[in-house]
Amino acid sequence: MQFLESCGHDRWSGRRNIKSNYGAGAKVNFTFSVPVSNPKLWDLENPNLYQLVVNVQVGGTTVDDDVQSFGIREIKFDTGMTLNGKSLKFQGVANHQDYHSLGMAPPQRAIQRRLAQLKALGVNAWRTAHDPPSSDFLDMTDRMGILVLDEFADTWTTTKYADKGDYSKYFDVAASTPTGMPPLPAVTGVSDATAVWYQVDFTGWIMRDRNHPSVALYSVGNEIGHGLSYRTPYLTKMIAMSHALDPSRSDTQALQSPASIGDFPGTETSNLLDVWGDNYDLATCLKAMVQVHTKSGLLTEFGTETGTWASVTANPGLTGEFMWTGIDYLGEADKAWPSIGNNSGIMDELGGVKTLGYQWQTIWGAPKTTPPATGTTATQVVLAADHSSMVPDWNDISFVKATIADAAGHVVNGASDAITFTISGPGTIVAVDSASMTNETFRGKVRNAYQGIAYALVQATGPGAITVTAAAGGLTGGSATIQASTGTFVPCSGTCD
Repeated sequence: MQFLESCGHDRWSGRRNIKSNYGAGAKVNFTFSVPVSNPKLWDLENPNLYQLVVNVQVGGTTVDDDVQSFGIREIKFDTGMTLNGKSLKFQGVANHQDYHSLGMAPPQRAIQRRLAQLKALGVNAWRTAHDPPSSDFLDMTDRMGILVLDEFADTWTTTKYADKGDYSKYFDVAASTPTGMPPLPAVTGVSDATAVWYQVDFTGWIMRDRNHPSVALYSVGNEIGHGLSYRTPYLTKMIAMSHALDPSRSDTQALQSPASIGDFPGTETSNLLDVWGDNYDLATCLKAMVQVHTKSGLLTEFGTETGTWASVTANPGLTGEFMWTGIDYLGEADKAWPSIGNNSGIMDELGGVKTLGYQWQTIWGAPKTTPPATGTTATQVVLAADHSSMVPDWNDISFVKATIADAAGHVVNGASDAITFTISGPGTIVAVDSASMTNETFRGKVRNAYQGIAYALVQATGPGAITVTAAAGGLTGGSATIQASTGTFVPCSGTCD
């Protein structure tokens, strides 16, 4: 086994050999310790990472291997939160998982781009609303120094949506074939053969995510609407499972109306939670958080209004807030067709910063940026790629921005002209997009501008020069060139993109 430091490129290594004989198909657990002298700690400014390399050898020949990244850091909740001994507040956003035209499984560069845009506003934390994120996402938050409130589920046993397509359909159902999942911890009191799906999924979730240094806190559920007596046995089991599988981390729950459904002023819930979590109820959060053993609370969900932050900074035990929401998202547009999404974010789906986003940037003390200058009379389409170079790797992508502009290049934000994109060279347009939340196809080569802007999302198919052009009726067209070269996509670290 070998440790390698992967960030900063200072390669430090240490080895530990374990020699034993095991029969075919046998399983064995073992524990060992490898001291790391003067470790480079993982934090928000310097997200240092190490790698554990495991080689399985037979007769001196490697027959299997695995690489696990991890970071060395300490997060504590004790009348507030500290990271490596320094007081810190969650400057957080809660976000759905969609990436607009790229769907739920986007290229890594798209994840990187979004995280970098939020970080520029002062965001230091992301709540996964309301399910575990992809491993690619956590790899990126590890590398970029962003904390994560990692959430398990939006529903338990009662459906939240009329079509009954949510997790409640499986939550308490016997897990007939949990093949390939890690074994359940003993605290479940059941065997793998008699487990229900939430126990199998919960175990797999913690085991998958527990080595990510960016994961600061677990949330076992969001707005679970059952009565207290019904919820408590489930919460008891989940907290016990979490502490057994990952004793290094604390647990919270995004509670809904806790003062009216029995969580407060009673103590059943606060006796179980490590950090009191509260949605949209600051007053109850401030009173109830003193009941939990860490004396710490968190606004797991709140609006984008700025006035609440004064209460966060004035109360040492209040560890921060996750606003709803950081980014506009598809979904939750019931009975609003042709609207197909919710525009409640401080940024739009493509990264355009709203007025509230600039206000939060000032409140959080991030380097100040300003909105782009606006024009009045459209004369041209200005095209610009967010990256001038790329590789023919599925995880790489360039967002080519088409701006309907005046003669000075200033965006005419009232323009909604149809923009036609074309491409030449070793590249392809995988989607066309804008920040509009009205039903419109992401396919093809034409997209209506929204507030004067539309995008072509481009990937390389080989090395060479890729030229993208954009045209709109009566306007001078524009072009942008991207140079593609052979290689694989390598995510950035720290402040990037």
